[in-house]
Amino acid sequence: MSRELPPQQAFQTHCLAQMGVVSWLSSSDSVTGTVFMPIQPWPIAVEAAAGFVPPPSSAGFKAVEPVSVPVEKRATDEKDPLVHHLREQLNAGPEIIVEDLQPIEELAVDIVVEPDPALNTHITRLNIYAYALSNKLLILSDVPEVFSQAEEIERLALKMGQALLKQPINEWQGSAFSWPGALKNPHFWKRTDWLFGALESYVGRLVKDFPDTPLLVLAGAQITQLVEDLAPESPLKHYPTARIVSLSELYRIPELRKEAWDVMQSSLFR
Repeated sequence: MSRELPPQQAFQTHCLAQMGVVSWLSSSDSVTGTVFMPIQPWPIAVEAAAGFVPPPSSAGFKAVEPVSVPVEKRATDEKDPLVHHLREQLNAGPEIIVEDLQPIEELAVDIVVEPDPALNTHITRLNIYAYALSNKLLILSDVPEVFSQAEEIERLALKMGQALLKQPINEWQGSAFSWPGALKNPHFWKRTDWLFGALESYVGRLVKDFPDTPLLVLAGAQITQLVEDLAPESPLKHYPTARIVSLSELYRIPELRKEAWDVMQSSLFR
């Protein structure tokens, strides 16, 4: 005998089939049977989920080959909705963005930038303290990379400026300049044009409020050599300049101060 499953049992059979169960047993009666499921992998209507046919001489359950279900024909407009009318959609307007999925080839190219031969110096590291005094005098002094006597040479610079300008120093500012500073790539340490540009910009900020041409004191061999290596058109080349030993040396060796004083008097006030 065979009978059609009620909707509730048919739905249960369908759910079991989704979990891989193709046979079922109802303990409320003694009938046995086989559940037929279609071969289509996509969901189908629940009404055609299963049929129940009890075998004439079977004491258990067995899997049987599912019957083939004819594939229904679909209209042309319903096929492949993802690519249907794709050309019309692409030509519809700029609001549709199509990504180019072709692989991108990146070529490694060595770019060698030669420094300007006119900007050349053997100075690759520089540490200086700067003191701008009374908007008239600028002192640039070499200091060691690790320096712990900043307050002492600051007082020395103020005394020196007061003696040179013959007036109290009521307005002044001090700061530090270091090269290469935060630059970590050794390639950029050799770019002397960058060093020259950084130094000129630093000095330009210090003297921007000077009403007249600054009086410049270069204290130390490195800052003196670096300014000499600047291009002839550099503004630092045209300041009245005195070249002496560094302030840290003047502080440690007071005997050098007389010679430094004579140099500054003859160079700045001639």
